Order: sequence, then structure tokens, then C-alpha cells
Amino acid sequence: MRIKIHVRQPFWLLKQGRKFDGLIKSLGSRTLWVRRLVSGDTVEARSRKHILVWNGAANVAGNLAGGNFLVGLYAVIHVSDLLLGTLTTLIQFCNIFQILSPLLLDRFKRKKQILLITRIIYYVFFIIVIGAIPFVPGDDGFRVGLLLTATVFANLINALAAPGYSVLHIRSIPNDFRADFFSVLNLLNSVCVYVFILLCGYVVDFFRDRGSLLAGITAVRIIALCFAALEIYTHINIHEFDEPEGENKHPRLNPFLPLKNREFTICTLLTGLNSFFSNIPGMYYSSYLVNDVVAPFRFLGFVTFLSVPIMILVIPIWNHVIRKISWFRTISIGFLLLSGHYFILPFVSRGNYMYLYTLSMIYYFSIVPGVNIVSANLPYYRLPEGGRTTFLAFYTSFNSFMAMLGLFCGSIFIARTGALRLTLFGWSMQNKQYMMIITGVLLFCLGLMYHFIAKKEKGTL
Repeated sequence: MRIKIHVRQPFWLLKQGRKFDGLIKSLGSRTLWVRRLVSGDTVEARSRKHILVWNGAANVAGNLAGGNFLVGLYAVIHVSDLLLGTLTTLIQFCNIFQILSPLLLDRFKRKKQILLITRIIYYVFFIIVIGAIPFVPGDDGFRVGLLLTATVFANLINALAAPGYSVLHIRSIPNDFRADFFSVLNLLNSVCVYVFILLCGYVVDFFRDRGSLLAGITAVRIIALCFAALEIYTHINIHEFDEPEGENKHPRLNPFLPLKNREFTICTLLTGLNSFFSNIPGMYYSSYLVNDVVAPFRFLGFVTFLSVPIMILVIPIWNHVIRKISWFRTISIGFLLLSGHYFILPFVSRGNYMYLYTLSMIYYFSIVPGVNIVSANLPYYRLPEGGRTTFLAFYTSFNSFMAMLGLFCGSIFIARTGALRLTLFGWSMQNKQYMMIITGVLLFCLGLMYHFIAKKEKGTL
């Protein structure tokens, strides 16, 4: 005989259970765009998973071997502000040579292997060789010469292969997955990068507090090397689709071919202006925080880590905004709001950086996903099926040229205004500070430009 026992739950518990079920359903609907992207057992879905891991590993490796940690390495071998600008300009100059990548990549029907070889060479020089330069005997001038040589060689190798990754990856990301993919990618990169910047900031400060900044920087570069190895492993597992017939038979350089595509040219010009304006400050503000404000690496890492919870909250919102309005209107709003961040940064000083820099970066992390998600998709917006390597090589080369021009203008500005101090609202500023105001004004104007073009091109873009 079966006995049924009915247990009556208290009313408040039933009510709480209903709320909990509602929360689960709400969270499930908000994460649908993530699950839709990576679910399934198709070749494209499996490749997208590897592409996401590839991007996360590549960004962590790049940020741990570069950024503030690279500024720390430069400080060890006494790189001046002028030389700092020269180095960052050289990197962008090397990236211009991406326009030559079709001559190399289009000779191969399968590009994965050549991409793998060039990436390994790049990391050997960018992480290992550059990281070993402070240990090389000799004066600072000799080591700076080695630094320049290794930097140029590493970035030239990377430039010749870089467009090939975009061609390889985009085949696994159909148009209807683009908003979801670049939203997830932006979130994943932010979480991975900022978590490890925070952790490695503590590593560097641990050694710096004991009188050995170089040991801390070296430890972080070893961690970067581990992520470079993970990136190479995931690259091997990404599926390579066949290119259209005739894509690889007669590789030749036609750099003006993309200019015949009006919509692609508009996207290229707009992102080129973004590269120009955004790179005017170069690494000078990072140098200001590290050397003038003397902000601890662990503090800078903590502030960047704040982006993780913020972006988890705001990226789904920006994803919804893109789907609700349009790509161009979204990036217009993003730039208009983002300029406010640059208007705050000049007022950061030793006395207030703990709260003012933190608040400014929280605001930045809330706005920048709207810009980044759209910017990541622009090179693929109306990208034709044929000649993709040539189109993307032109796009990245033009953006690198504009970035180099921005860095060059920033370097000239720093060199010409070295002793000039300005007073704004009773606040005395050096050139590394009021340079940010100029950048903010330019990005605000770019936001207005996106707004007017979006209205004019509503029918085609």
C-alpha cells in the first residue's frame, strides 16, 4: 500500500520559491545570447569555442608582456619619454606592413601552418628576447639598441601574418552570430586580462618592495609565455574552411582594391580616425601614473579588475542596444559618452588618484564595451567573399598607419610642451595631463561624425 504524505510549506517559503524561479528564468533569458553562440556540435560551434579561448590567451599574453609591465621593463633600462614614444610609434609603423601580407599568405591554400610558425617566432622575440635584454651585459645605450631591433623584428613578423587570423576566424562566425560573438569576446577578454593584470600587479609589487623590479617583471613575462603556449595550442584546433576558388592562385598586391567598395571604405576611414585620436596619448599617461603619480602596480591592477563585474553587467545591455538600434548609432553614443573619461583623467594626482582615477575607470568600463563591440565588427561589415585577405590587410594597415600618426603627433606634442604647464580651474597640469583633454575633444567630435553618417547612410549601412 502506498502512503501519500502531503507537507504544506509555509506561505513565505512558497513566495520566496516563486521569486527564486523567476530569477532563474530571468538569468536564463539574459544568458541566451551566450549559450546560442557556443552550443551545438557543428564545426563552426566547436571552432568558435577555440577562437574565444585563443583570443583570451592572446590578450593575456600581450598585456602581461606589454602595457604597464612593459613600461616597468623600460624603466629598468632607463628608456626616456622621447624614446618611449619612438618605440610605440615603431610598433605601429611595423603594423603598416600588414598590407603586404597577401603576398605571403595567399600563396598557401592552407594558412594555419604558416600562421603558427610566424606566431611562434613573434613570441620568441616579443616575450623571451625582449625580456632577456636587461640581463645582457653592457651599457643602457647598447641594450636600448637591442630593444629597438627586437621590437621591430617581432612586430614585422607579426604584421605579415596578422590579417590571416581574421580571415581564418571569421568563417566560423556567420552574420547572425556577430553581435553575440563580439559581445562574448569583449567580456571574455576583459575578465581574463584584468584578472591576470591584478594578480601580476601583486607579483611585481612583491618583488619591487624587496628592491628587485626586474625580478617581478621577469616573473610576469614567464606567465605571459604560458598563455602564449595556450594560444598556440588552441590555434591548432581551429577549423580552417576552404577559401573561394581563385583566392590563392595568383597572389598579387592590389592595395587600392578595397577603395572600390564604398561601404568598406567608410568603415575603414572611421576606424582610422578612432585609431589616430585614441593613440595620441600613447603610453605617456601610463608613464605619468607609474613615474609621476607613483601609483602601485597592485592598485592599477585592482582598478582594471573592477572592469570584470562592471562589464558582466553592461555588455548584455550594449548587446541589446546594438540589436535594438544599429551598429553605427551605438558607437556614436559610445564615443560621445567616452569622451567624458578623458576630461576627468587630467585631474588625477598623487593626492586623489585612489578615488578619482578609480571613478574615472569605472565610468570608462561602463561605456567602452559599446565602442569595442562595434569596432570589432566594422572590418567584417559588408566584407565581400572574395579577396578577404587583401581587404583586411588594407583595413589593418590603414588603422596602423593612423595609429602611428597619432603616436607621432603625441610624441611631437610631448617634446614641444615639455616645460609648458597649464592651469585649468585652478589646477596646474603638465603636458601628459592636458593631452588627455585634447584626446577627449577629438573623440567627442568623432562621435558626432558617426551620428551624422549613421543618419545619412541609414539605407545602406
